[in-house]
Amino acid sequence: MALYATIHFIFFALYAQILLGFVQILIALILLFFINRYNKKIKRLFAFYWGAALTTLILIYLLFELNPHGSILKYEVFIIPMLIASYFVYITYLIQKQ
Repeated sequence: MALYATIHFIFFALYAQILLGFVQILIALILLFFINRYNKKIKRLFAFYWGAALTTLILIYLLFELNPHGSILKYEVFIIPMLIASYFVYITYLIQKQ
């Protein structure tokens, strides 16, 4: 029974990751309106974030389009977006600290 519950919680966490990804993009769009207030380092980090986020979104889209019934690697769908999300947390920490 515990294994069954664990597997269900893992799937709920993966679905929550998708929802949090949309929230993260929304927050990044809001922060984009205040880009003139940030110092040069934060602007550079923010530009790198957008490059990484858009590249990952395009990569995931192409993986689904090119192989709709095949298996998707967990790195492209789960691990890389979580690394980008961690990077975004670092950027928001620097903005808050500024």
